[in-house]
Amino acid sequence: MLVPARRDDPEILDRPGNDPGDLEAALRDIRSVNTRLGGSRILREAVDPFLDWLGDGETLEILDVGAGGGDLLVDLAEHAASRGKRVRIVGVERDPTVAGIARRWVAGRSEIEIVEGDAFRLPFAEGSFDIVTASLFLHHFAYQEAVILLRRLRVIARKAVVVNDLRRHLVPWAFIAVASRIARRHAMFVHDAPLSVLRGFTADELVAAAQDAGAVGATVIRRWPFRLMAVLPGAGRRAEASGPGR
Repeated sequence: MLVPARRDDPEILDRPGNDPGDLEAALRDIRSVNTRLGGSRILREAVDPFLDWLGDGETLEILDVGAGGGDLLVDLAEHAASRGKRVRIVGVERDPTVAGIARRWVAGRSEIEIVEGDAFRLPFAEGSFDIVTASLFLHHFAYQEAVILLRRLRVIARKAVVVNDLRRHLVPWAFIAVASRIARRHAMFVHDAPLSVLRGFTADELVAAAQDAGAVGATVIRRWPFRLMAVLPGAGRRAEASGPGR
């Protein structure tokens, strides 16, 4: 009853040709939400088990698809450093303006690289990375597109694909619709944030998408507040020769 039908209206952020100032303002609002509502924490906790597996001198290689402003990548790198662990993170962003903003925001972090690219045509070989992460990204796609995307990301990942996204429900939709206006967020965020919730998946839908992507043994759990965290086993093997992203 409190789970509405999934919407497919396009978000303003996904449109080409957005004003750079508007994009940066909206990305700042997204960064604030990630910090205040636990998006950063959820990703850190999902990656922690993989950091635990690292031996002395080893580096966890992470590909993040749909990197946005790169704030989650910085947070993840700082978290790894606080644990005495080494990471190498490549963030992929399709929009060149957003990629440029991300490069400025991650400046000075030698372990992070931002590249432009389409998630459906990634230039990385099978098994190029230990894990592939996608935060607040999967809800931008129709169900079958999400299945195709998960299948392709699994091939790139040696160990796992980690999805951190919104759970579709009327409660978070109403909350963010009201809170974004009260907090005087940017107009792009005010439009896109509640729509993002309505474009989100339910836990059952995300389980089905993982299974349709061939991810036997995938886990999907609900995280507060109204988030979903999914871990799909990777299907890629380390390539013998160096390739893009290595």
